[in-house]
Amino acid sequence: MHPLINHYTVERPLPLEDLLVEIGFGRGEFTVKLARENPDRKVLGVETSGISVEKLLKRVLREGLRNVLIAHMDAYWCFNLLLREGSVERIYMNYPDPWFKKRHTKRRITREENLYVFARRLRQGGEILIRTDHHPFVEYTIEQAKGLGCFEASVRTVTVEDPLTKYERRWVSMGREIYELRLSKLREPEPRPVRTVKEVVGVFPVKVEGREPAPDRIAGREFKLGEGIYLKTFGFHRTEDTILVEALLSEMGFVQKFYIEFRRKGSAWVVDVSRFSQVIRTENLQRSVEVLAQEGFTP
Repeated sequence: MHPLINHYTVERPLPLEDLLVEIGFGRGEFTVKLARENPDRKVLGVETSGISVEKLLKRVLREGLRNVLIAHMDAYWCFNLLLREGSVERIYMNYPDPWFKKRHTKRRITREENLYVFARRLRQGGEILIRTDHHPFVEYTIEQAKGLGCFEASVRTVTVEDPLTKYERRWVSMGREIYELRLSKLREPEPRPVRTVKEVVGVFPVKVEGREPAPDRIAGREFKLGEGIYLKTFGFHRTEDTILVEALLSEMGFVQKFYIEFRRKGSAWVVDVSRFSQVIRTENLQRSVEVLAQEGFTP
């Protein structure tokens, strides 16, 4: 398997067990360290930053690390769509963004909704290990974990005797407190509804006859397809027989970027997801094609 997971085409869920996962690997040093220390284990790094993903991928290929996998996607959706229940042994989060302001708490990686999905993927006795220098974040995470009733929480202060990065060593020597929070899975959480996307076998093109495409009618617009479901369009590229419209679909936080293609076919036009776009085929992707076919032509 290539280190960078193509979550659009890979077998899902991944046929992997006893995974070590780092969420938000940043520069990738910790992921690489885990891989070197556990050569017989698969190590999965999850990151939303394209720059970070590219840097780690280059390093993994350069150093020939065969046990590293990289997922370029939001952690919630990575665990939800890619991983089997009980397939993860340990999850690491090193200095996640605490999102200090109260109005931003829904963005915190350790909110209850996320912890639930992580817990379902952890094996019995599996753990989440979090390092942070923000104690209110520790308190918040413990409170969120309590709501699931499946974790035992313990906290300690990191000391100079612990294995430290050069940055952590500097912080500790300056008197800065670093906390390590351990959430140990004791039992399965009670089942609850989760955000998900409904996949379909295929997305079908829409044929439009007797009208001409008018891409300026749909470029730079936002369409609400349902509660929490938004389609945004940006610019377009046009040749004599083809128009490509840049689009972004957000389904309850699951984001896909792609092109919608308007292609001349005889006397008609066919609207479809571009064959050059990598997408997970969902009901709302089909709806996106239909909406743009309806709105993107002359009246």
